[in-house]
Amino acid sequence: MSSTKSLLIIAAAFFAAGVAFAANETAKVAGCCAKAQASGKACGHACCVENAKKGDNCTKCGGAGKIEKKADAKK
Repeated sequence: MSSTKSLLIIAAAFFAAGVAFAANETAKVAGCCAKAQASGKACGHACCVENAKKGDNCTKCGGAGKIEKKADAKK
């Protein structure tokens, strides 16, 4: 009985750790989008444009997560 409880506790700990890591996903801009931003342009890839409309970074090009919105400096 104690080995069953131990296995259950270990399984619950792994599940909780997995949920914590999934919720802590950081945004990553795709390389093509970063190059375009550096030159002051928007990325022209169709997949990037489609994902940007949804507010997401393009996973096909190596991005991840939501697009981070920059706060404007107050004057």
